[in-house]
Amino acid sequence: MSKTTLKKALAGFGEPELRQLILDIYSKSKDARELLDFYAEPDIESKTEEYERLIDKEAGRMKRRVHRPRMSVIRGYIRRFSTLEPGDEYVARLMVHTSGRLMEIGADDFLPQATNDQAIRFIAETISYLSSRRMLDGYLPRLGRMAEKMRPKIGSYGNPLRAAVTEMIENAL
Repeated sequence: MSKTTLKKALAGFGEPELRQLILDIYSKSKDARELLDFYAEPDIESKTEEYERLIDKEAGRMKRRVHRPRMSVIRGYIRRFSTLEPGDEYVARLMVHTSGRLMEIGADDFLPQATNDQAIRFIAETISYLSSRRMLDGYLPRLGRMAEKMRPKIGSYGNPLRAAVTEMIENAL
């Protein structure tokens, strides 16, 4: 169904029918419930913290004693959070939090190559997001401090995540 068709169908509804329709949608859809709850009581701070906890849990996911966060799930959380339209500042805050969490995981331990590549890609997207919204000056020092906390070497090998993040930050300056 297209948006135009939906508008035509809703045009014939009266106020009580629209209320009932919204209540039916609220009771049948988890995503609609979250959205309508947020519009009824827009507490952006608690919603941001809720999504940070979800991302922390996914980022800390282990499989066979190796960190294996599913970046598709993390990106899904950020997309769902963005549908609430919290504003660029809160989306940026969530993305920087996620980048920091990924850097914490890669600070002392090698990540599997695929996970490492996905983390690098996500951090690059975060820097690009911040740059396109002119927020880079506010968050770049924080990302730099997070990168400095990472060990330069793990065993006798260099830390590839730290090297990539440091290079991205230097290029963003």
